[in-house]
Amino acid sequence: MPDRTDSELLDQLRGLVAARRASLVIDAGRLDKPDSPVSVQAESTRWLYAIVVAAGGAAWGFGAAGGVVACAAAVVLWYAWVRPDVARRIRGRIEGRALFEVDLWRRVWRHGGIALAEGGQTVCRSPDGNWMEFVRARCPRRPGGEGT
Repeated sequence: MPDRTDSELLDQLRGLVAARRASLVIDAGRLDKPDSPVSVQAESTRWLYAIVVAAGGAAWGFGAAGGVVACAAAVVLWYAWVRPDVARRIRGRIEGRALFEVDLWRRVWRHGGIALAEGGQTVCRSPDGNWMEFVRARCPRRPGGEGT
């Protein structure tokens, strides 16, 4: 009897996540790299350009003190708004696309920056962990050949 395909296992993983029997742990810092399959670099660079222009304008209009204040505000904006927004968007792409597309899921898993957790404990971490075994252990085949 053939084992389940990666597509079937991904469907079951999606079911485990939906049922809250497993959760995705996302390392957005690792996934927000140019070679990441779920990163869109323009999401952060557009903010960076706007911040640089605003800080330059403040320095030009208000002198060095205005520039320093604008730079301090830019750092706060970056860490309080931009980074969390990029992380939210990456999570959305993983939950909305990667969990439904086997090829994308494989690329994300090989890239690293994602883990599967159960009961608050990280159990399987990419790229070294085996997400298929994680699913097989939690969704055993039924006697009729169907997994749960």
